[in-house]
Amino acid sequence: MTTALSTRDKVTQLSDYLERKKSSLIKIAPKGTDVDRIIRVALFETVKNERLVQCSPASVYMALAKACELDLVAGGVLHRASLVPMWDKKSKGYNAELWIEYTGLMDLVKRSGEVAHFKAEVVYENDDFEHSFDLERGEVLRHKKCHENPGDLLLAYAVCFFKDGQRQVEVMRKDQINKIRKSSRSPESGPWAQHTEEMWRKTVIRRICKYLPLTPKTTAVLEHDIQSDFGNVIDIETIDVNEDVNADINENVIDVEPAESKPKSKRRSKVKDLVEKAKANDLPEPEEDFTS
Repeated sequence: MTTALSTRDKVTQLSDYLERKKSSLIKIAPKGTDVDRIIRVALFETVKNERLVQCSPASVYMALAKACELDLVAGGVLHRASLVPMWDKKSKGYNAELWIEYTGLMDLVKRSGEVAHFKAEVVYENDDFEHSFDLERGEVLRHKKCHENPGDLLLAYAVCFFKDGQRQVEVMRKDQINKIRKSSRSPESGPWAQHTEEMWRKTVIRRICKYLPLTPKTTAVLEHDIQSDFGNVIDIETIDVNEDVNADINENVIDVEPAESKPKSKRRSKVKDLVEKAKANDLPEPEEDFTS
């Protein structure tokens, strides 16, 4: 008779597994990557999410291997990426995957060295929004948010301000975004269902990135993000809706494998404390290393 493992036992099991795999993660990560912190924050995020606790340790390891490769922390205060439990029909269980947050994409775009400011927003139907082109003023974009009764999501836009004074604007309508959403592996579950506004922002960021200077790392992260959402579909052009191509803008108006493990008594005590704090909803971001 098999006894079901408790949350504490599962987290301990995951902690032991990642400790054995840490040397492999270090080999994958670029020089200077804090692999210990990536593992520590992953354990912290796992304790807070029951479905992540149910994910296989191997899938968590694979997600963290990608995080190490891209030098991203899945979770934490900045929250540039996340571990997301995705249902696997074949195994009939959850597998952890690394998803890039829209804030992570924005942060990477800013690191190109040519971008002064980057903004991505959604527009609701009761917002005051204008996007037009004037022969004298150029492209005009104004957005005043309605906070009391915004209504339904209407569109999303992204604006990139370059250091040389130029600007790039991208606007996507609801029907364009929904067409892309339908191509997703999980259009009615996961991030698209639970974090719809963030996914709208990320979709328009993906579109505008086609016109921006990107570092190799940003390109790699963007490709991973698209593959996570659409499976083997890597080329966003095959699922995108290229009805509007925005030229460079100069005058916008913008308002806006197992090895001997170490003694586990100390680690188990730390994991126990972590789980108990999670159940009490009293979890600061961890500073202590739970993997050693």
